[in-house]
Amino acid sequence: MQTPPILDTAADVAGPDARQARLAGPAMMAGAVVFAAAGYFAGEPSGTAAYTVSNVAGLIAVACVLVGFGVFHRRYRAALGRLGAWGIGLVRFGLLATVLGYLVNLVGPLLPGQAAAAVALVGIPAWSLAHLMYVGATVLGLACLRTGAVPRPVAVPLVCGLPLLLAGVGLGLAVGGTAATVITWIATEGQAGLAWFLVGLHLRGRART
Repeated sequence: MQTPPILDTAADVAGPDARQARLAGPAMMAGAVVFAAAGYFAGEPSGTAAYTVSNVAGLIAVACVLVGFGVFHRRYRAALGRLGAWGIGLVRFGLLATVLGYLVNLVGPLLPGQAAAAVALVGIPAWSLAHLMYVGATVLGLACLRTGAVPRPVAVPLVCGLPLLLAGVGLGLAVGGTAATVITWIATEGQAGLAWFLVGLHLRGRART
C-alpha cells in the first residue's frame, strides 16, 4: 500500500521490516487516537467507571505507540544518528513513565488508605517524567529535519512537541476556566496524538510486500 506523496520518502521498507510496519503503523495510529481521547477525559473523578476506562485505554494506547516507535527506530536508526537516538530514548522514557502513571491511577484506588497514599506518591514523579516524551519528540523531529529521513509533514509536528507544551500550558494557566482544560489538552495529549498518528501513517505507507 502506497503512502500519499506528501508523506513519502525515497526509501521503501521491504521484507521483514515491511511486515512489522504493516502491523506497527496502524497500531500506532490507533494508539495515538486513543491516547488523545483518554487524555481529554482524564479529569474524571477517581474510582468512577469513566476514570478506569480512560486509564486502561491510555495504557493500551501507550503500548501500541511504543511498538510503533520501536519499528520506527529500527527503520531510521542509522539515518538519524546520535541525535535521533537521544530523541527516541527520551520519548521511550517518557512513555514508560506514562505507563507507570496509568498503573498508579488504576491500582491506587483499589488499595487501603496508607497504601493508596504511598502509591499516589509514586505517581507524582511518574507523571512529571512523562513530559520527557515531548522533549524527546522535539529532539527526534530535529534529527528527522536535519537528515531528511522522513518527510517534513511527519517531522514538523514532532519538532513542535516541547514548544507547544510550554506555550499551551502557560496559556492555559493564564486563561483559566473551561478554556484552560481544552488549551492544555491541545498542548499535551492532543498534539502528541497528532504527531504519533502521522508517524504511524508514515510507517504504514512505507510498508511494501
